Amino acid sequence: MEQTLRPQPARTGLHVFPHRQAATLPGACFSAAPRPCPSSSRGRRVGAGWWALNAGSVIGTSCRVGKEPRMEQAATALSEADIERRSMAEEDPNGNEHGAGARSSTVPRWGPQHAGARELAQLYSPVAGIVTADFASGLVHWGADTWGSVDIPVIGKAFIRPFREHHIDPTAITRHDFIETNGDNCMFTVMPLAHMTYKFITNSPEAVYEAYAWNSYVFCLGIFVTMTNQIHKWSHTYFGLPRWVTMLQDFHIILPRKHHRIHHVAPHETYFCITTGWLNYLLEKIGFWRNFEYLVTNLSGHKPRTDDMKWAHKME
Repeated sequence: MEQTLRPQPARTGLHVFPHRQAATLPGACFSAAPRPCPSSSRGRRVGAGWWALNAGSVIGTSCRVGKEPRMEQAATALSEADIERRSMAEEDPNGNEHGAGARSSTVPRWGPQHAGARELAQLYSPVAGIVTADFASGLVHWGADTWGSVDIPVIGKAFIRPFREHHIDPTAITRHDFIETNGDNCMFTVMPLAHMTYKFITNSPEAVYEAYAWNSYVFCLGIFVTMTNQIHKWSHTYFGLPRWVTMLQDFHIILPRKHHRIHHVAPHETYFCITTGWLNYLLEKIGFWRNFEYLVTNLSGHKPRTDDMKWAHKME
């Protein structure tokens, strides 16, 4: 039955709320059915959603907490059915994400199946791939710079030797052709990228969309890993670079030349990430490489950069 609102004279101590007294503002106000204050037990259950749904209907009553009154509303309280229908179940907030009904329903869904959540997740996956590539470049660079020796069979001359040479002759990399510079990294990335291309060609549009976020991550990871040595080479090239390369360096989208100079200050113990360099400052700030070296030294007994220093001090 519809309730009729009638003007009432203002008076102090009116029991609008069952659990406490409240004072109305001077002048006439409209009263409706009593409703709970948001600090009551029912108000706490409704929480932020209660305020969001009812904040626009404040008329003239106030709810007093201690000595500081605040405006409350006189509209009829939401029923339990309304609250249940409009809010997310707190005991199972993501319970609506499973099954075909959740994916096909036109009702907005909370959780990972929500269309907005899926689209937002797709936006950061390429950046995550680039950051992963940058960290991977730092980890490999740190390992080859800090540990091992050229005398180790197979990997010593094939893998560690270029890192020793680079600290003695940093511009040697600029005299390498494209294949020599990027061939090793391409061997690690060509198969995952080829497999992804095959899936794009053969899978249905629905399947491609479902895996879009993951594929974006893997694609950016593969491309930036492939180009890491080329980007590193550009950071040592001071003449004849294309304008678009220098712009990428200036905007720090790829490793800038001045940024990489920090690593080439002896004893070459910091700023190891050479894809974008985004992580260098953070990893240096938290002492990531120093702590890692301390751990390896305690476990193995080997001192960092022993072989690197031997080649740097060689006189004959």
